[in-house]
Amino acid sequence: MADLVDLRGLCLERDGADGPFAVLRDLTLSLGPGERLALVGGNGSGKSSLLRHLATPGALPGIRAGLVFQDPDEQFVAGTVADEIDLGRPPGAPPPDLAAWGLGGCEGEDPRVLSAGQKQRLQVAIVLARAPDLLLLDEPTSLQDRDHGAWLRDRLAAWPGALIWATQRPQEASLCDRVLALDAGRAIACSTAAEVMARPEVRSLLEPGYPPAAGAAERADAAGARAGEVVASLTGVGCRFGHGGGFAGVDLVLRRGDRIGLTGPNGCGKSTLLGVLAGLRRPEEGSVVLAGRRLYRRGPTDLDHGAAALAPQFPEYLFACADVAGEIRLDPRLDRVGIDRFLGDVGLDAALARRNPHDLSCGQRRRLALALALRSRRPLLLLDEPTAALDAAGRDRVARLVRGRDEDCALVVASHDEAFLRACGCRLLRLGATGLAAPAATAG
Repeated sequence: MADLVDLRGLCLERDGADGPFAVLRDLTLSLGPGERLALVGGNGSGKSSLLRHLATPGALPGIRAGLVFQDPDEQFVAGTVADEIDLGRPPGAPPPDLAAWGLGGCEGEDPRVLSAGQKQRLQVAIVLARAPDLLLLDEPTSLQDRDHGAWLRDRLAAWPGALIWATQRPQEASLCDRVLALDAGRAIACSTAAEVMARPEVRSLLEPGYPPAAGAAERADAAGARAGEVVASLTGVGCRFGHGGGFAGVDLVLRRGDRIGLTGPNGCGKSTLLGVLAGLRRPEEGSVVLAGRRLYRRGPTDLDHGAAALAPQFPEYLFACADVAGEIRLDPRLDRVGIDRFLGDVGLDAALARRNPHDLSCGQRRRLALALALRSRRPLLLLDEPTAALDAAGRDRVARLVRGRDEDCALVVASHDEAFLRACGCRLLRLGATGLAAPAATAG
């Protein structure tokens, strides 16, 4: 039987402010029916570009390819989950069982208002229901909590057809027959998972980077006990969303120097709570005080306080300028640092300054957004899933950025990565339907 994928010397370029630049270079690749290939490589190495190329109509004549985007919002175009499911579904093909995907009751919801993890599972369910000849997965578990991530990984491992799986996780790469490692758009290795991941240059991209900082938990407890100046406070805050979801009774006082790690399963409301603190989302009940000012007294948003900076879970929501340099220059304090130095400090090449931030890889966009928030010197810094889909080097850099942030600020980080939170010296709080509580002790 003929190969589903047969690439010979593929080169891809994109247009940038300074002319075309290469994203894939002289790539040769074949994939037969039923074969599984893992794509690994650092952020910006070309993994997403390869998947998008293969999903382009005409790239694989006669082959139905289904792409699970790294950012689920790129797929959704309909006004409800039910309508989204119906789009492009082959005649006679049954719709996915949403309850089996933890999405029961979501049919009438706008897919864009679901939590990030719910969006990702919905996207995977829709693509699988269309029974493609070739399944293309771009970091399909990166937005999941631990339990949902393990469930989704097992579900994808049971897929009987051919697939190409871009991942930063060794356990996902090991589920595939072969692993292709990319660096700066070039293939540097293609063999079994054991052989490829034994190479030092590949292993360094995938192995967890940040060991817990010595004394981090003790410093977090000490910071929480200090009688420093109050930056923000929540009293009896409650929010409702979606099909009966939400939380109530959230009480929290944030003082300068505090580091809070916000945990909880997909859909519990972590991003919503950060939005409440940032002035983006008025709660249905309770009060919010930021820098001595009662928020939401005049409307559903309150954004002219100048006291909080949010790096959102989807970084592109933050960007407003045509190039990266413009994003940095928006804040005079960042502009004084110098654009080359600012980018270098977060592991981004100075040549990216003239690129549109939306044209960066997902990991590059995330590091840029995090740096814009962390270096803003606002009294309250809010980070939403800062390590999602980052390679090991990116996770290490983010951990260093968080540890090195201004001690005069309060910091709240929402993340499923508890090892990262502990390494950053955060005091962990778990969000549930009845408020915040210290999480039960877990290994690691």
